[in-house]
Amino acid sequence: MSNDVVLESLTEKIQRQDRRIKKLEAELLQARQAEVGNMLGQLRLREAVLLYVGQNAGNFEREIAEKFGREVAQEVSVSLFVLDNAPVSPEVRETFRKATNHGMNRW
Repeated sequence: MSNDVVLESLTEKIQRQDRRIKKLEAELLQARQAEVGNMLGQLRLREAVLLYVGQNAGNFEREIAEKFGREVAQEVSVSLFVLDNAPVSPEVRETFRKATNHGMNRW
């Protein structure tokens, strides 16, 4: 009888801890999303932009979603400028990619 009471008590405590962990994980995800969105918004207010110079922005956004979650990827994609969408010729895009060393150089 005493073992059953102890087992039941421990099971309830574990379940409470599991619920608390899930709640904290959700809060962390919301905080991370808000932090990313705020940071990127502040950068844009200062005329700084996030520019993707690669040739497959879809893969980039999927990688962000896999590593940081779908919500963070959504916040990034809202502020992400994609060089392939720029209103310039393909030659200008390639020149820009070379000038940035495909994202490895900064000025």
